[in-house]
Order: sequence, then C-alpha cells, then structure tokens
Amino acid sequence: MVSLQAVVVAAVGFAIVLASAVVVYRDANRLEISRPALWAGFVAVTCGGGLVTYLGPPDVPIPGLLVMVIAGPALYLFERDDVKHGDEPADPHALPDGPGGDTANDRPDEE
Repeated sequence: MVSLQAVVVAAVGFAIVLASAVVVYRDANRLEISRPALWAGFVAVTCGGGLVTYLGPPDVPIPGLLVMVIAGPALYLFERDDVKHGDEPADPHALPDGPGGDTANDRPDEE
C-alpha cells in the first residue's frame, strides 16, 4: 500500500516540476532564447526524472538525485547567461556587470 507521505511528495513534486517548466518556458520566450519549449521540456524531464527516481527504488543515493534534478535548470541558466551577455570576448580586467577599463597600469600606487 502507498503511504500518505509518498502521495503528498508526488503531488507537491509534480507541481514543482510543472511550475519550473512553465517558468523556464516564459523566461525563454521573454529573452527570445531559441526553442523555449525544448528547454522547458528538458527541465521537466530532468526534474521529473529525479522525482520518479526518488519515489521508485528504495535505496537511491541523494547526491545522484540532486545531480539529476539540478542538471536541467543549470544548463538552462548557462544558456540564458550566454544569450544575455552575447559572444563578446571576455575582458580579464573587468567583471561582467561591473565597471570596465580599470587595469593594473591605470591605478595609482596605493602603497
């Protein structure tokens, strides 16, 4: 017999998986990332796969589940960052969102 705890975990987990897929789809549409439905599906599959694996076999290691669950959102965030910041070459002397052009040669001696 299925316990009440397993039913609640499955229901809440399914709601979280569905909500995360909807958020990814809307965000990808807003930022005009190519194939937003594919990204939403990828996030749903990785998070849903982690949920099914958690509910299925009795002795699944939690670190492996976390890697499965985090893979989809992490890869989407990498793609989101790449689309947001473009293909400009990296500047080793400036932070991505900070002021640029402050190299070691431009700074006065502070000693």
